[in-house]
Amino acid sequence: DQSHLHIRTLFNQEATYQAIVTGFRSHLRQAKSGDVVLFYYAGHGSQERTPQEFWAIEPDHLHETLVCYDSRTPTGKDLADKELAKLIAEVAEDNPQITIVLDCCHSGSGTREIDVAVRQAPADSRVRSLDQFLFSSREIEQLSSTDWAMPRGNHILLSACRDRELAKEVRIDGQSRGAFSYYLLDTLKQANGSLTIRELFKRTHALVTSKVTAQSPQLEATVSKELDRLFLG
Repeated sequence: DQSHLHIRTLFNQEATYQAIVTGFRSHLRQAKSGDVVLFYYAGHGSQERTPQEFWAIEPDHLHETLVCYDSRTPTGKDLADKELAKLIAEVAEDNPQITIVLDCCHSGSGTREIDVAVRQAPADSRVRSLDQFLFSSREIEQLSSTDWAMPRGNHILLSACRDRELAKEVRIDGQSRGAFSYYLLDTLKQANGSLTIRELFKRTHALVTSKVTAQSPQLEATVSKELDRLFLG
């Protein structure tokens, strides 16, 4: 029923760090039990150096990140995977069905240029202080303890590639498109939407791996049985 859709779309310069955070906390956070939430990101993925407090869970001392429109400005920043996990956990508090789709490099953990064939931006060499993350002061205090764990709200994740892989683009009808996005949507159209998440991923994975090299889409679920429900309910 179209009347029950509540869609917020951020294109190009609209997709700033703060706008994405606000989208989660003001828009998606309204969802309750029985509602269906979708966060779909198509753009560049990257990495950034982590503060020392995260080294225990990041042996390579790098976060995986989503690149926002203003990320590489002097005062800008990427959205780190740990921040995305926290935002998802906040939305999950009232128990909606949450699906996350990430079509970007390094997305298996989560301004395109026309001549770039992969959805990757160079790593950000700056190191953020802990107070520049979304974490509360209490959570920052817990980082120093050995029992700190990444926030984890119940959700499904479909990602374009492993966290050490690059998400490729393909030429379709003369246009450059993200391989994962294109074959995911094409699979949904061919099936008229009547696929479980597991079936949708299996077909999309087969198409992507047959068209591009060194890119293996990933499927993750907090509760595995939810993979057998229809995509977006």
